[in-house]
Amino acid sequence: MGGSLFGQKKEETSIEVFIYAFEYAKGHQSVFLTENKNQVKEVKLSNANMLGPFKTTLDKNAIITLRTQAKDKEGVTIHPAICRAKMPPGIKQPLLILFPASGRLAYRAIIVDRSIDNFPKGSYKIINVSPSDIRGLVGRTKIIAPSKKITSFNPSGNREDFLDVHFQYRRASDWKTFGRTRWVNEKEKRSLLCAYLDPKTKRMKIRGIPVKPLPARVKSKPN
Repeated sequence: MGGSLFGQKKEETSIEVFIYAFEYAKGHQSVFLTENKNQVKEVKLSNANMLGPFKTTLDKNAIITLRTQAKDKEGVTIHPAICRAKMPPGIKQPLLILFPASGRLAYRAIIVDRSIDNFPKGSYKIINVSPSDIRGLVGRTKIIAPSKKITSFNPSGNREDFLDVHFQYRRASDWKTFGRTRWVNEKEKRSLLCAYLDPKTKRMKIRGIPVKPLPARVKSKPN
């Protein structure tokens, strides 16, 4: 899908990204990715599945920009930015997790690496977007997940088929339980979790983000 861009920068690099909408920003259930200097592509967001990979551009300051579509005063189609995220160094397969934001930009994004180099089978990544530090036990594996950080852990060394799970968050000088359950000890699976403060109930929660195998690449046939 073609369109003119707003504020296009020079010295851009082509990359591939994955996208997951943790929640939708009001009025923005799709975004537009810059594919090259004069082309943008619409991506309909999902809060059920991780989407991608999609080709887009990384500017000279390592910024990925997501856009919306609108009309200017002259009726010309434009694509203003609704999310900007800086690529951390060393990311091989960037996954943008989108959260509604207040202010001029509709979304804020956290970028994690879904590459198996940093995400081996049996391991977990917990993204703590809440204002509180978290601690927990998954089987016998102890976890400390600071606020606004991404923490990796691997409980696959536990021999049990089912793991007792207990999460707490820091409240003032005390710790309060917000999750007790049992997980299957899946040693062949990668698990991505997000801890957050529910804006409606004001309670701490953890939600799993689906991590599926990469789609098979279609090899071109020789002429």
